[in-house]
This record gives sequence, structure tokens and C-alpha cells, in this order.
Amino acid sequence: MKLVIREYLASLRERDELDAVLPDLLTELGFTVYSRPARGTRQYGVDVAAVGWGRDGVRRVHLFSIKSGDLDRTDWNTASPQSLRPSLDEILDHYIPSRIPPEYAALPIAICLTFGGAIDEQVRAEVNGYMTRNTTERIIYEEWNGDRLADVILKGILREGLLPDPLRSHLRKSVAMVEEPDIALDHFGLILRAMSENPGLSAAARLSQARLANICLWILFVWAREADNVEAPYRVSERVLLEVWHLLKKVVSRSGKTAERAGFILNELVELHFTIWDELFEAKILPHANVRHALSSAVGSHAALDVNLKLFELVGRLALRGLWLVWQLSPPEGPVVLSDDYLRSLSSIPAGIINERVEQIDRLCQKLVQIVSSNRALLSPVGDWQAIDIGLAFTLLACRPGAHHAIDEWAEGLAKRCMFAFIAHARYPITSRSYWDLVDHPSERSQEYRQQSTEGSILYPMLALWAGARGKQELFDDLAEFKAKELGHCTFQTWLPDEGSEDQLYLGRENHGAALTGIPVTAGTSDTLDFMLEEIAANPHYDALSAVQLGHWPVVLTACRCHRLPVPPQVWRNLLLEIRPPRADAAELPSADEPTA
Repeated sequence: MKLVIREYLASLRERDELDAVLPDLLTELGFTVYSRPARGTRQYGVDVAAVGWGRDGVRRVHLFSIKSGDLDRTDWNTASPQSLRPSLDEILDHYIPSRIPPEYAALPIAICLTFGGAIDEQVRAEVNGYMTRNTTERIIYEEWNGDRLADVILKGILREGLLPDPLRSHLRKSVAMVEEPDIALDHFGLILRAMSENPGLSAAARLSQARLANICLWILFVWAREADNVEAPYRVSERVLLEVWHLLKKVVSRSGKTAERAGFILNELVELHFTIWDELFEAKILPHANVRHALSSAVGSHAALDVNLKLFELVGRLALRGLWLVWQLSPPEGPVVLSDDYLRSLSSIPAGIINERVEQIDRLCQKLVQIVSSNRALLSPVGDWQAIDIGLAFTLLACRPGAHHAIDEWAEGLAKRCMFAFIAHARYPITSRSYWDLVDHPSERSQEYRQQSTEGSILYPMLALWAGARGKQELFDDLAEFKAKELGHCTFQTWLPDEGSEDQLYLGRENHGAALTGIPVTAGTSDTLDFMLEEIAANPHYDALSAVQLGHWPVVLTACRCHRLPVPPQVWRNLLLEIRPPRADAAELPSADEPTA
């Protein structure tokens, strides 16, 4: 296990990785971390600062200057301000005289040279000489190399009480199988299940369990990155985020230091999830969004079903990342249309941050539209439940006025192809989630088979809902006519949380929630929209979810995507009322030369 951890530490990058992990390690050792890494502020050589007991039993201020990997001559002392020796000089010249908080000013100091690997023998003598010359009665130097950090992890976060030997074995197996995501997820899931089935009795114990999950996810991610396959940590990161939210939701809702620490851990997990997303999407997927059939070909399967399933999953993941960005600019209860007037009303957020977030959201909207345009399989879902990913994508596109027309075009393409496939006994959406049922579909060209395969639908009523909200009466009427003629046997429905959802939503291990059935779709009316808005207003259970009460509604959407639940219509309550177009809707996405759906 120590070898696995040492390799992990040596592969961590300095910025946003090793410096993100170290505060959790120190906290588990009983240190009080009073300064964490920050962007935009000068650190004077100190990446992390903490107060705690040293190995000699003396309570000191520990000042950590962090470098990644091995410490060689280039990292030790060059003209670059990123070298370690200039950082150590800054600590002596500036940080110690003026930056230590008054309550710790009288304590002795340990300056800690911190890196994930080891010191290169060619520079060892220079480093030792520097530390010897600058050691005083008050100031000492410590070497926190990969070996020491590995011991800290094993004796702290991965200690036997938190991670017994059987679970350590599952962590090793998960790391070893990073190129087999299903197997890696199964092994990591056993660690998460053990945590959720035996939650800490105190807030401090639960915080330790959450830090354990964070470190284990980091270990998995870094190994997967070295293997150039981060699918497993991406899937695990969603599960970890949801499990830790369930573990800490009562802690984070309080006030005081404990709640603040819980908030730090949740923020670290969200940021790590984004880091993994970037490694997967920014590096491998988004650069090919506008190349026809590039992503379809990259699936690496000759089976059209595999391509279809993977592309819709990709769309859901991309949309969810965009909605986390939308969350930063939206009110606590849910997403809204980020119009110019609304953005100007956000006086509490600096204009630079607003502009940066809006540019990121618009870019992801563009990439989403390009992916749909370049991969026509995204007009032909094979599973009715793929409405989950489509619903997330519609939600993202609805948040920007310039993307509304893409909803119209995509919804029309989906509806027409699905209706034609049904009438032609081709590959229309079915309710089964069995891979082999989907492979064999359609196994018969009979009316009985069609009725058995389409007993219920969340896809068609969702398309009707968005068509009604967008004022696309012709599309709405087409769906109504199709329902009347062909789907009289089919229950138009969706899913709503109920009183049991708070205990089960994030873990996804038992059924919960309520089915809203009998959704009307009648030609010449807007009854789907009216019916849904009335139900949204009457159902109190969505607003009772902890993630909604605490203003983190993307956690609910993450649970829905991860555990395959339809997007609750309450998420759309503001959007559905705001996206109806004016009489002449000429809105366009930025960069109008790019293809649309």
C-alpha cells in the first residue's frame, strides 16, 4: 500500500493537487491549518501554514513550501521564481517577520520542504547546507518528502480504524483496474458503502471519513491519469460527491468551525470532480466536438448501440458541468435564464467573474450543439430513459437566451425520428434498460411487442413540455396526434421526489420518489405545461431536499444522472416561464458560423 501511495504522491502536480491534499493530511494529524493555497494573492513562499505538534513533541508553526515530484537542481535553485530556494528565502525575509498571526507569533517555527518524491543526490549537499546555515534556536527545517507524506497518509487518513485491511485491498484493486471502469467502480463502491453503512457518530468522525474518501479518489485519479484513462475516476467522483454530501449534509447545515470544515471538504470534492472532468473532456472530447462523426468513431465499437449509449451519456456529463457553472450565477432554488438584464442585477458578484462564467457557459452550449450536429445518433435515442441526459442538456441550453433555438431544433429532430421509427417498427425508444434487450431490439415487428416495449414514457411528455414552453404548437400537436393514434397504451409520466427521497436520493440504493402519471398532451392546447406547472406548485418534497435547502441544486441533478432518475420538473419552474420566445425569435448562439442541431 505504501508503494501505491508513494507513486501517487510523486505524480501529483504542485498547483491545485499536492497543495490541495496537504491541508487534509495535516488536519487528520491534529494540526490547525490557518492558511491554505489561494489564487491572486502573494504567498511569500508559503503554500500551506499550520500549527501543530512536531515529532519531538514541540508545538510549532509549520510553514510548507511545496514542489511536485522529485527535487532536482532545476527545482532547487534557478532564476525561476518557482524554484524552492527563492521561496525559502522569501519565508525568512518576509513571511516570518510580518505574516504569522499574532496568536502564533511566539511559537517556534518549522520550515517544511515539501515534495511528493525525493531529493536528487546531486543537489542533496546544497539543500542540507542551506538548512544548516539557516537553522536557529527558533527556526528549524524539516524535509517532508514522499516517504514521510506516505507515512502521514497511512497513519492518518488511511489508518486501520478508518480503512481496515479488507477495504485497503479494495482500494488497491480499484487502482489496479483503472482501465476497467466497471470493475474499478465496484471495488471503490465497497469502500463507499462501508462508509455510508457505518457513519461516524460525531461530526469530527464524519469529517475524517469524508477526507478518507477524498484521498482515495485522488489516489485513483492520479493512477488513472498516468494510465491515460480517467473514465473510472470520473464515475467514482460522482459517487463520492453524493456519498459525502449524504454523510455531511447535517454537519454543513450548522454554523461554526465544524460546518466550515465540512464546506471545505465538499468544495474540494467538487473541484476534484471538475479536475477529472477537464482531464476527460477538455483534453479528449471537446476539441473534436465539431468534427463530423469524430466522437462516434472514437467510441471504438462497431455496434451502433454502443455508440448511441455512449454519446447520450457524454451529453449528460457535458450538460451537468455547464449547470454547475450556471449554479454560480443562479438563485439558490434553481436555474434561471441568464439574460443580460438578470446578469446586470447580480451586484454582489464582480463583473469580471460574471463575464468569465458566461463565456464558459456559452462555450459549453456551443460544444453541446456541435456534438449533436456532428453525431446524428443523438437524434435517435434507443432507450426512453435517455430522456434523463436530454433533459439535462435542455436545462443547460435554456439558461442562455442565445441557445434556445437549439432546443427547438433538437426537440423537433428527436420527436420526428422517434415517431417515424415507431411507425416503421425500427429502433424506437423502449423502456428496458437491459443491454441485451437493446441489442435485440426490435426483436419482433408486431403490435404486441411495440406495446410491451413502450408501456410508459418520460421522453415524449418531456418533449411536449418543452415544445409547449417554447410555443412550438405544431410540434406539440404532432406529439399529441402521435399519442392519440399510436400510444394510447402508453403512460406518459415523470418522476418526483417524495418524503423518502432525502434519505435515498444521494445513495441510490433503494427505490424512492413518486411517479406522476397521466400527463396530458392534447392538440391545440398547452395542457402539458399547465399540468406540470400546477404539479410543481403543489409538490413540496423537492424543496425539502437538503441540497435544495442549502442552495446546491446541482447535487440533485448529479444524483439523477448518476442513479438514472428523470430530472425533477421543479428544476425547470423558472425556466419554463421564461423561455417562451417573442414573436420573432432570431436569437443565435455566439459564433453563428458553427452548425446547430
